[in-house]
Amino acid sequence: MKTRNLVGLALGTITTASLAIAAPASAQPSGGTKVDVPADVVVDASFDASGEVITVGDGSAVRSGDCKDRAFTAVTVMSQSLNGCSVIGTTAATKVGYGWYKHRGNANPCIWGKSFNSRHAPTWTALDCGTGRSKSVPWGNVAATKKVKGLTAIGWAGVQWH
Repeated sequence: MKTRNLVGLALGTITTASLAIAAPASAQPSGGTKVDVPADVVVDASFDASGEVITVGDGSAVRSGDCKDRAFTAVTVMSQSLNGCSVIGTTAATKVGYGWYKHRGNANPCIWGKSFNSRHAPTWTALDCGTGRSKSVPWGNVAATKKVKGLTAIGWAGVQWH
């Protein structure tokens, strides 16, 4: 049986590449509802104005607006969740909250949440390992869609997150 050392992996922040584009004054989702994106906000390629969208200022928002819980399964290979709700961060100091818990499975997962560095580049911030946690991550003045990824050392775990 193959095992993995998750300690260093779970405690760090992993940077990934993605396209960030200048923000339009507003985005028009397919449902016809207009989403206003401030001019000084960077729009990440993942931003989806047609789904659930919340706006967050300086403080943290673990749950806000109409963001619903999502289900995700962590296995022994790093995998990403489906998209969560979209968030518009209005200041450089904006932090966005993630909450997750294991609701089934035979292993405790390690989970990372999508975040952004000071250059508006997407990163993955460790949300910890175990049975569940809540944590705020750096977001800044970015419009993007929340996402998690995770893995287990052995087995699998069903995770609920928001």
